[in-house]
Amino acid sequence: MGVNEAYEALLRACGDGDFEECRSGYQRFLEEACREAGTCPKRRSSGAGRGKYVWVESIIRSGVPDGRSRLILYVISRYLVNVKGLEPGEAEAVIDEFLRVCCEKHGNCRKIYKSWIRNVLRRVREGGWRPWTLERIRSEDPELYRIIEPIVSAGGG
Repeated sequence: MGVNEAYEALLRACGDGDFEECRSGYQRFLEEACREAGTCPKRRSSGAGRGKYVWVESIIRSGVPDGRSRLILYVISRYLVNVKGLEPGEAEAVIDEFLRVCCEKHGNCRKIYKSWIRNVLRRVREGGWRPWTLERIRSEDPELYRIIEPIVSAGGG
């Protein structure tokens, strides 16, 4: 499969509205595109340190009633880019899903601009910053900690 075919497959997969198919098509396209160019960027992480942030996956899956922007800025973006090693487009798709869950499960549907999310992802990647830990959230943002603690406890993180 060439890059053009991979791109067309990506458009079909994403046009159907299936998030997982779109994500998979995106990954195939990136692999094909960098194979043709002969320069595939290395993933930032092989997964080292992920266990310490298992609670972040609970937050992403469950959503939150409040504090979405702070979580994206200090935790989720940093986890997706600098711990999981996702590309910015992949991380943006996960954040979009997080925001959808926040809206559906918690009624928190206020707009967060994609341009802001993209800027955060770009800066986080450039800075290489690690996500805040639960301890840091507890000490620096007790209000946010009170919001996420029940979710983290229920999620086993």
